Amino acid sequence: MDGYLLEDFRIDFINDIKAQAITDSDYPEDVFVDECKDILINDFGLLSDLTHTYVDWKTNNNKFRNMRLDASYLETSINTLHLLYADFNDGGVQPINSEFIRDKAQLLENFFTNVLFGYFDGASESDPTTELAKSIRRHIDSIKKLQVIIVSTNLKSSRLKTTIELKPLEIGTKTFDVDLTLLDIEGIYHTKMAGAQKDDIFINTADFGVDGIPCIKAQIESKDYESYLAVVPGKFLSDIYLKYNARLLESNVRSFLNTRGEINKGILNTILNDKEKFFAFNNGIATTADSIEVKNTTNGPVITSFKNLQIINGGQTTASLASAVLEKNADLSGIYVQMKLSIINESADKAELIRLISKYANKQNKVTNADLNSNHPFYTRIEEFSRKIKAPLAPNSTVQSIWFFERARGQYDQSKMKLKTKKERDVYELQNPKAQKFTKTDLAKYINADAMRPYDVSWGAEVNMTKFQLLMEKEWDKSKDQFNEVYYKDLISKAIIFKKIEQLISDEEWYINNKGYRAQLVPYTFSKFMYAISKTGKVFNYKKVWEQQALPDEYFDDLKKIAKNCYDVFNDPHRPYLNIGEYAKRLVCWETIKAKPCSLSEATIGLLIDKEDKDVENRLAFKEQRFNSAISSEIDIYNRGIDYWKKVKEVGMQLKELNPYECQLCDYAIKFIQQIYRSLSKKQVKDLSAIINKMSQYIN
Repeated sequence: MDGYLLEDFRIDFINDIKAQAITDSDYPEDVFVDECKDILINDFGLLSDLTHTYVDWKTNNNKFRNMRLDASYLETSINTLHLLYADFNDGGVQPINSEFIRDKAQLLENFFTNVLFGYFDGASESDPTTELAKSIRRHIDSIKKLQVIIVSTNLKSSRLKTTIELKPLEIGTKTFDVDLTLLDIEGIYHTKMAGAQKDDIFINTADFGVDGIPCIKAQIESKDYESYLAVVPGKFLSDIYLKYNARLLESNVRSFLNTRGEINKGILNTILNDKEKFFAFNNGIATTADSIEVKNTTNGPVITSFKNLQIINGGQTTASLASAVLEKNADLSGIYVQMKLSIINESADKAELIRLISKYANKQNKVTNADLNSNHPFYTRIEEFSRKIKAPLAPNSTVQSIWFFERARGQYDQSKMKLKTKKERDVYELQNPKAQKFTKTDLAKYINADAMRPYDVSWGAEVNMTKFQLLMEKEWDKSKDQFNEVYYKDLISKAIIFKKIEQLISDEEWYINNKGYRAQLVPYTFSKFMYAISKTGKVFNYKKVWEQQALPDEYFDDLKKIAKNCYDVFNDPHRPYLNIGEYAKRLVCWETIKAKPCSLSEATIGLLIDKEDKDVENRLAFKEQRFNSAISSEIDIYNRGIDYWKKVKEVGMQLKELNPYECQLCDYAIKFIQQIYRSLSKKQVKDLSAIINKMSQYIN
């Protein structure tokens, strides 16, 4: 890492974006916006969504003003409009000064002003920016704040003040607060170098009008964490949420914060009409922190500050309190919330411990394993395959590469940044092409599109991920051996198909003339293609795509025809939902597209294979995976060692988690390690693996 300087990073970062643009048949500026979204949502947790809403307009018109916008998100739960300016400069680095910031911020503010003055009235219904403008007009009475976000490949000037305050925006009789978030190339660099760690959040209770939060330390002996029980004022929770928003919500648990669900309506009703019963009715919140400060008072200990407080369960309670203040002007005095707080020690496996706390916490809206950005063994297996299975040589390539599955955020960049020389990094990129990196959300997108669930994909990365994981976990519990090498190679083939459809759509004249909703068109095209194939009685030949590392040209005409048909359905003036983005999320959209006649060409049909042939391939891979899994499990049992199995038995008996048979199995494992027993039966291996999973919450 010592040799990887900021200058090197900037060059590589910009070149990666340009390379991705070529791969996607896209503009580098659009790819950069995608990168900004990824950083702001996943690295910084600043917000939970962003949508491409590009507009760049200059005028001498007295009514309207020059404006620029790249992406946006109207977060109604906190009455905030997020506006992004993505400054992509691929030339020499330029200093970012206060004039630059105020100029770009003004362009974003002007967009908002122009919306209110009617600039987008009568604009194309298929344009996402038009839909945003209409949404702003609908919610204008509740919008309180503009979050102006500038992300740049340039560098902040050394003379720039640490903080720049933007004046409130006054339009007519209304005033809107304006907050600034600035991220330059150095900020991006440090984010990647640090393994995507967010800036620390320090919360002093006094800053929010609270002298301290009464607490009791739980007398629990653990080397990994300390626990406290506390009673938190509802207003304090509301205030810190309004200040820090999504940064307070543990990224492993994506809460979809609104007051429309049945449970949230109940929370809101209690706040407004029965607040003295809130403490009794509410299950409270589960939180973690890196550290706290506790002060002893005559009335007992109180917490006066938190470092990196995270709400891992209870985000909806917190957001409902904030919404009650913003939307109903609710008085939160007298409302208190019980809080369980875990202070996780530096030596602990933080990610895994948070996952387990989340999993086993009491819940109001149930948080399933699918809500957790977890270390599920499915993802571990995909990661193992991605590191050991090399792809066949792609056309015009001389180096055999892998498809790099990024199970944990930042794995790809961190591995690259550890290399000291440019030559080493160049070799790394040849063997691990950036275009072949994919994440958990990418994986979910590819599989759900292939599985004919485009409406799930259209909900966006996080929601689709949750829906995918629910289905995946059910299948994993049925049989983990179906997730084998053939499954992995088919997955990569689906990624290749998905990316090719993106390219094909991007090059079509009907799309170029009216860009928008590619994120929805691609999965719908993919799903419709697979649906049409299913009607032939044959199945798609994923093996051929894997072997060629490309989608055969014979499919292109059919895919382009299907994409245009999907586009026409999206833009049908008689569609049941005016908002195309919302329409694409609905099953009725998929049913409409499914019902459209679609005949595949002879060229396409000629490349399909018999279902029986695919079944044979899957059965052989299943048997091989079952054998490999058994061997791996046996090795795992052995490698855990005698002391581990003694502890498992001891703790399991104390907590009554293990029955007599399971305790006996622990003895068998010890004898196996001591080589008293030469082998374990298949059932014993399976049952011992189950014991490992059961006791993982107590013993690492």
